Amino acid sequence: MRAFTKPEERALVKLNGFTGETKLDVSYDRPSIYERLADHGLVSITLSHRRKRARLTKTGRYFAQLVAAREGRS
Repeated sequence: MRAFTKPEERALVKLNGFTGETKLDVSYDRPSIYERLADHGLVSITLSHRRKRARLTKTGRYFAQLVAAREGRS
């Protein structure tokens, strides 16, 4: 797996801030970034009322916590 780009890291940390079954509306927030993460199985994207909504998978939450911890040390 390749290293995350800065926009992908920001997206992971942003999604990690949402807990439980809450989904983030990504229709206007560069959905291509979330689609790339979904291709790797880190995010699940659903279409609801013509809006794309994303949430982390279990694997995605693991990587998001790693990125957030690394950013916290910097």
